[in-house]
Amino acid sequence: MSSKAAKLNSLVQGCRRCPFVDKPLVKYEAYLKWLPEKVRVLAIGESPPPGLKDSVFYNTSRFDRFRECMKMVAGVKSDIEVLELFKSRGVFVTGAVKCRPLSKETLEEMRVNCLPLLRVEVNELRPRRLVAMGWTAARSVSELLNIKPPASLSTGGVVEARLKDIVVYFTPHPNYVLRFRRDLASRLRRALFK
Repeated sequence: MSSKAAKLNSLVQGCRRCPFVDKPLVKYEAYLKWLPEKVRVLAIGESPPPGLKDSVFYNTSRFDRFRECMKMVAGVKSDIEVLELFKSRGVFVTGAVKCRPLSKETLEEMRVNCLPLLRVEVNELRPRRLVAMGWTAARSVSELLNIKPPASLSTGGVVEARLKDIVVYFTPHPNYVLRFRRDLASRLRRALFK
C-alpha cells in the first residue's frame, strides 16, 4: 500500500463534515486496492447512490449502474475486468461526494463540504487529466480550478479545457451516456484512456 493511498483513505475515513450513510471508498478499500501507482487520470463521478444501498463502483458483489456504464464505455464484460483495466491504465475513479448521502436533498451540501477532500486528492495524486462526469462533478472541478463550467453537458457532449498543468474533460454522467447518448461513449473512452 502506498503512503498516498493510506493518506487518502484516512482522510475520507476521518471526515465528519456532514451526516452520511457510509463511506464506500473506505468500506470497499478503493484507495487501498485500486489506486494506481501513478494516477494519469482522475475520473470524478458525482456521489455514491444515496440512501441505504450497497451499490457503488468498487463493490463488485452488488450490481452498480455506474460500473455497468463504465464497462460499456471501456468495452469490457466483467466487473473485475473494468476495475483492473482502470488501474492498469492509471485511471482512478473517485466522487465529488466521497460519502453515501442520506438522500438526494443533501447532495449539494455534501458536494461543497467535500471540496477540500477533492483538492487534497488532486494535489496528492497529481493527475495529468481530470474527467468530471456529470454536473455535480463539473461544479466541483470548476470551483476547485476556478474555471467556468460548460454551459451544457447533455447537448454538447464532451467539453475539453486545457489549463497550464492539466487537461480537464467535462462529460455527461455515464448513466446518461448509456441511456440516451451512446454516441458519446467513444469520446468518454478517449477522455479516460488516451
